[in-house]
Amino acid sequence: MAKIKSFNVILVRAVTVIALVIIALSSTTCQTLQALLPEPIISLRSVELVNISFTGVDIMCKVNVENRTALEIPVPDFTWELFLNTNSFVKGEMNLGGRMKSRQTNVVEIPVSLSYLDIFNTFQSLKGNKNTSYAIALGVKLNIPIIGEKIWNFKHEGVLPVLQIPKFSAPSMKIDNIDFSEVNLAFSINIENPNDFDIPSPQLIYDFFVNRSEYSSAVAISSAPLAAAAVTPVIINIKLRYADLLRAVTSLLNLSEAPGLVAVSGGFGIPAFADEPARQEITGVIPILKMPSVSFRGVSLRNLGLTNVEFELSWEIENNNNFAMNVNDFFYNFTLNNTQLSNGRVTGAPQIRANSRTTVPFVFSVNTLSVITEITDIVLRGTNVSFACNGNINLGAALAGIPNLQMPFNFSGNTRLTR
Repeated sequence: MAKIKSFNVILVRAVTVIALVIIALSSTTCQTLQALLPEPIISLRSVELVNISFTGVDIMCKVNVENRTALEIPVPDFTWELFLNTNSFVKGEMNLGGRMKSRQTNVVEIPVSLSYLDIFNTFQSLKGNKNTSYAIALGVKLNIPIIGEKIWNFKHEGVLPVLQIPKFSAPSMKIDNIDFSEVNLAFSINIENPNDFDIPSPQLIYDFFVNRSEYSSAVAISSAPLAAAAVTPVIINIKLRYADLLRAVTSLLNLSEAPGLVAVSGGFGIPAFADEPARQEITGVIPILKMPSVSFRGVSLRNLGLTNVEFELSWEIENNNNFAMNVNDFFYNFTLNNTQLSNGRVTGAPQIRANSRTTVPFVFSVNTLSVITEITDIVLRGTNVSFACNGNINLGAALAGIPNLQMPFNFSGNTRLTR
């Protein structure tokens, strides 16, 4: 088989020589063999950085091969060697095979792929640098019958971007929404991507602590990548129901606020930085609102006369918060022995001071003869009466950002009327 292949090569060369001789003899001008079979013109067209990503970078080398002969020629073989900071890093070769048509210029692409993991494993000193110099040496080898083997050498130098680990900064906490049942917290942190290409957003695992007690943990995932050469805020939203929080962290029962902390850790899914996980703590102060309470302090007689009866109702509102509360509206309905005696709005209610109990009194009078007679008889006999008092109080916090609180109430029972 080897002898047959060798014979075929010799035969092709012989036929080529005979053809050239015939052409030369039949020509009217004196053409030399070199003029009939000129060398290809080979040049380095371009070297570009393409497909830069968080895993690596591709270098695309393009070589022009101009076949000036009337015959087909083989596609050249290529060798390449890459240098980083003048140090040889990786080398390779490419044998495409095939042939190039006569009198035609072809562009041959030679891709060189680099992994940042391989770069950092080889050159630890490059970590932290924004770029490094590189050079690529290309060898082009072409073997043409009659002309023989020819080699062209090219070299290109440039600057290669080096992968930078993102940086965390500006940790903060803010209250997105709050009322007397729950608070929505937004823990945020800025992630700076100093690279000239997008990288995946990190998968962050966070532990949430309230008053130094761990309350919860979860995984925060953002699908959006970190934009190139930009700062991207990453926000961790946490909703706290006060009832659940006070059951879980009993040390908060007598506190009006507590320190909160989110301990964040995670990585960017970048193999080159596998041993450098991100860590950050975000702190803030969590207000712990206590639901005010209202109680009915009773009904008493202020005056019992022949033409009217004057009553005093009183309620007590307890405010265990560090801020005062205003009574925006106070509607009530009061019945005694199933007889409605009064309803309407309490005006001029005092402000409910911080961390205090405040009595809200209200005086009204009745001049209905039947009611006067009944009340007089009850007082003289010293018997109990049944009462019912219901309504709604609208409280507003003397603190920005806290919505008004609607507090419906409904009290009933038996009491003795006293003066």
